[in-house]
Amino acid sequence: MQKENQDLIVAITLASFFVFLFGFICFLIVINYVKRRRKLLLEKEMQELNFQQALLKAQLEMQDHTFKAISQEIHDNVGQILSLAKLNLNILTFQEQNNPTLNIVKELVANSIAELRDLGASYHADRLVEEGLIAAIRHQMNLLEKTGMFTTFFESKLLTVPIEKSKIVFLYRMVQEALNNIVKHAGATQVHLKIFSESEEVHIEIRDNGKGFQTSDVDFKPGIGLSSIQQRASMIGAKANITSEPGIGTRVDLVFK
Repeated sequence: MQKENQDLIVAITLASFFVFLFGFICFLIVINYVKRRRKLLLEKEMQELNFQQALLKAQLEMQDHTFKAISQEIHDNVGQILSLAKLNLNILTFQEQNNPTLNIVKELVANSIAELRDLGASYHADRLVEEGLIAAIRHQMNLLEKTGMFTTFFESKLLTVPIEKSKIVFLYRMVQEALNNIVKHAGATQVHLKIFSESEEVHIEIRDNGKGFQTSDVDFKPGIGLSSIQQRASMIGAKANITSEPGIGTRVDLVFK
């Protein structure tokens, strides 16, 4: 009887062990399946993200190519026509030196040539890399001031911006987009732009005193401009912090290393 009890205990122990072993193996299989599934989902998300970034990069490169072509057309065609007009006006003003109307027209044509040159240069990536980001941003602020619609304030604590050349155009387009949003939507009269360094990060802070908006509203949807800034920032490993308050204005803070 004692031997039978011992055999029964051994059998129960072995059965329990095999049940536990089977359960443990099943647990390992489930864990492994979950891990593999998570890995596959993560890889799929990364592939989708890489695809979206590659698509956006292609679109932005095409946009930059188009802007460059436009600036070249402005320089080669419209600029040449205005230069010929200015040449003829020089001849007329030489013949009629006391004609104030001709002098005014001559000045207007000269101003138009300068404005077209500035417009073309603002889209030219090669010149941007050559002259530097800070100079290009200062130039954009000057153009904004020239419209007579805004009082601008520009301040840079840095002489140069430490960023790869391949990323300069993206960052510059983000600044352009922020300024363009102010012109089109803000209803502002003042624009402040400050460049400074903090905690080993570079900040480009753009503020306006416009009507602002409420991002917490249920119906709020960021426009193409704000979305473009966020997308470009993610592509170059930067951050774009956008805050706004109705009646006070909007602030765009571009942060990168």
